[in-house]
Amino acid sequence: MISLEERNKADIAAIKEKLKQYAVTINAGDFDRWISLWTDNGVQMPPNTPARIGKEKIWAEMKPAFDQYIIKMTINNEETRVSGNLGFARGTYTESLIPKTGGETEKYDGKYLTIFEKQADGSWKVARDCFNSNGPET
Repeated sequence: MISLEERNKADIAAIKEKLKQYAVTINAGDFDRWISLWTDNGVQMPPNTPARIGKEKIWAEMKPAFDQYIIKMTINNEETRVSGNLGFARGTYTESLIPKTGGETEKYDGKYLTIFEKQADGSWKVARDCFNSNGPET
């Protein structure tokens, strides 16, 4: 039988891997894979806009960004914890939005807090995601 400590370590490793996939899918422009990382009832809380509640709303609001920009993101995870079927990750990110039609690149750095929910199959998905930049575009 696996101990609670071993299970927590495995779950933390799985969440860290999910964060890596989050950045990889964004950097690859793979919207379908990116949206598959979310629970159906996920909530995204970006800065300066109302919360996007549900995967369909997140899809509708995020798809244009993937269509209009080459997005380059790095995620620096600083803390990950798990309790039962919920876990969270906290850290910082950098993001560059490069217009596909040319123009100025927008660059941001900021912080995030993401809550993950363990699925029936044992995988982890993004359930809540809150992020904001540290200041104006750099």
